[in-house]
Amino acid sequence: MPSSNYRIQSITLNDTHLLLTLADGQVLAEPIKRYIRLEKATPAEREQWQLVDDGHGVVWPALWEPSADGMLNVHDLLWDQHYEQAMAKLSAAQWKLDELSPTDQELVALWRMEADINNGGFMQFLCNWGDPTCQLALQALRKVGALHMLAVLTRMRGLIDRFEDAPEVIALNDIYGAMTEAEQQEMEDLDHKFWDYPDQLSRLGLRCYGAPARA
Repeated sequence: MPSSNYRIQSITLNDTHLLLTLADGQVLAEPIKRYIRLEKATPAEREQWQLVDDGHGVVWPALWEPSADGMLNVHDLLWDQHYEQAMAKLSAAQWKLDELSPTDQELVALWRMEADINNGGFMQFLCNWGDPTCQLALQALRKVGALHMLAVLTRMRGLIDRFEDAPEVIALNDIYGAMTEAEQQEMEDLDHKFWDYPDQLSRLGLRCYGAPARA
């Protein structure tokens, strides 16, 4: 689906939700309570919105410093829907990842990658989900064309290669402690590079996987 179909055509606000009507007729409902300043704003202040990013983002200049992508952006909202749907399918499959479709497996891996690396770094991601999920995330990043993020994750994974047969490593949790100080520093630097988000994953993901299924 062309990105133009994701453009915001109109915005309606009520006491609880921000309703975005898109060019394809879809309505996205965002709870106002997710945006504290918007929740506390007066009705008049809530109406002072402006579209940015070619109609895909929204800003409230009186409430936030305007940004190119907006305070919220349709690409991010739709990408979050992809994640939510994939994780719901995983739950329905009793958390058996291999029972999902290849696309949903990739989406779950990307969700786990983002959630864990952003929360605690690469080693948290690896220790929580193991190398098969890491390999799925690498496959998905390559598929969507997130080449800078792919390079970061590839190097992160490469730092642990030498520990595959190391006698001091019994479990994945042992790897970080077995690293040299230089390796630990490089891993920390790579975490920071990941947190900088060198690729716009939501836009690349939507271009690759298309829009999420409507409820």
